[in-house]
Amino acid sequence: MVGLNHGAHDSSCALLRDGELVVTVEQERLSRRKRAVDQSPADALKFCLDHAGIRLSDVDVVALGSDHDRLAEWLHLEGAERLRVLPFDTPEWLFPDRLFDGERPREVRPVAHHLAHAASAFWPSGYEDCAVLVVDAMGEDTATSIALGEGRDLRIVEDFGVETSLGFFYEAASEFAGLGRNDGGKLMGLASYGRAAHDAALAFEDGTIVWRGVPDATTVGRDLINERSAALQEHFARASFPYAPRREESIMAYADFAASAQRALETTLLALAARARELTGRERLAIAGGVGLNCTANGKLADSGIFDQVYVQPMAHDAGVALGAALVVANETTDLTGRSRMEHAYWGPDLADEDVAKAFANAGIRAEELPYESLLPEVVRLIESGAVVAWGQGRAEVGPRALGARSFLGDPRDRQSLTRLNNAKNREMWRPLAPSVQAEHFHEFFDGSPNPFMIVAAKVRPEVRTRIPAVVHVDGSARPQAVTAEANPVYHALLGEFHRRAGVPVLVNTSLNVAEEPMASSAADILGTFVKSGADAVVIGRHLAVRS
Repeated sequence: MVGLNHGAHDSSCALLRDGELVVTVEQERLSRRKRAVDQSPADALKFCLDHAGIRLSDVDVVALGSDHDRLAEWLHLEGAERLRVLPFDTPEWLFPDRLFDGERPREVRPVAHHLAHAASAFWPSGYEDCAVLVVDAMGEDTATSIALGEGRDLRIVEDFGVETSLGFFYEAASEFAGLGRNDGGKLMGLASYGRAAHDAALAFEDGTIVWRGVPDATTVGRDLINERSAALQEHFARASFPYAPRREESIMAYADFAASAQRALETTLLALAARARELTGRERLAIAGGVGLNCTANGKLADSGIFDQVYVQPMAHDAGVALGAALVVANETTDLTGRSRMEHAYWGPDLADEDVAKAFANAGIRAEELPYESLLPEVVRLIESGAVVAWGQGRAEVGPRALGARSFLGDPRDRQSLTRLNNAKNREMWRPLAPSVQAEHFHEFFDGSPNPFMIVAAKVRPEVRTRIPAVVHVDGSARPQAVTAEANPVYHALLGEFHRRAGVPVLVNTSLNVAEEPMASSAADILGTFVKSGADAVVIGRHLAVRS
């Protein structure tokens, strides 16, 4: 069983065997175009098939993570215009001859986008039953939905239209602050510097999502999206200091605005969670959709007490619907009830020893190959000395967070690590960096819910903040990754070695990429990123090279 996200961005592939995930990869990690804008998932599909040693004709069903006929209906597209605007479900787009020599799968089946999102969170949560909250920009004609998962049954119980999309709201707020529409993570980080002092329009009132003070929509389809975004920007300019979209002004002038937008998002999400609890009567919640990547909001949800437990899938954004669509179709023939929880995100490409050695040779970089018992102390010594280390181990993580498979690492005890790492990646200096911590020591350093995917914010305990200042954000928060020996034994051992030598089982961990590039995946990608960056050393598997 194969699932694809096949739209205009974040294309991806997931391959299941008997309902169990075997491999998943995002197209951007192979093509090296960030978010794979306007790229087919074909290379990702070919990679997954090769990983499993099968051909496209061996696949029972290819499940698509959205229904483009339904989307075309909402967009009012027909005939040739439909094909021109939405070519993404054609055989030529999905299965190009350059890769598949005319082969086709036995069946191709679309799955509604929000149902695919819900499936990507429900069955991987390991819960027998739960409420599911899906929040993104849009999928077909829907932007927010509440689902109920019970055993093999998963169904949408309430949804909300695109005209008050939380995803489009946050995109418009990012744009107003002078960031890109897809820079929601930056806006979230900026929000901590400000006070929520302005009316940001978004709210949940009388059982529905509203944009207060924004005129009702007068158009449909794509025109509706543009009209609503423009109207929201006009509202921000009327209601929020500095009363104009940012051009050349310092980003910090927009900190209060960012805080106001973040508060509005959090308040609305909490109200939606309460609505989900009311509709489903369940005690556990799973979250998916691009808005599910908002770590701060996830932390508020986890701490709210509305649900006893909250699970967020690491590929909450659109890349995750490849997995979700495959699960929806697999559930028709395979009982997915009682499957174990997805506890790690290491489902991507591996680093074969021969590929690593070849990559170093091709790059002209001399590396020393060491046993791990010698390698880990040497890496810790480098980090203790202030070095930024590019770190690649095993199968790549999926989703947007670096989780110790493709990471830049630094010393959390030195606030200057924040500067070194942001410089190495050519990132803005005001942006925070996240910690990895051995799971067994999580509560010594953080107040909150341990999370393996760096996707739920927590408070750094006041008494330890001076011990790990590089990972403490201005509001005292962090987005920690809890690392277990079972999920990532080498990275867990590195954290343990740092604990023995430096006194804390914590490292600064940020994604192994430079600005405007996707995270590195292959050994060649890792070395290419290392060369472009300001990192001091690179480790791939047991190979170590230090920049002279």
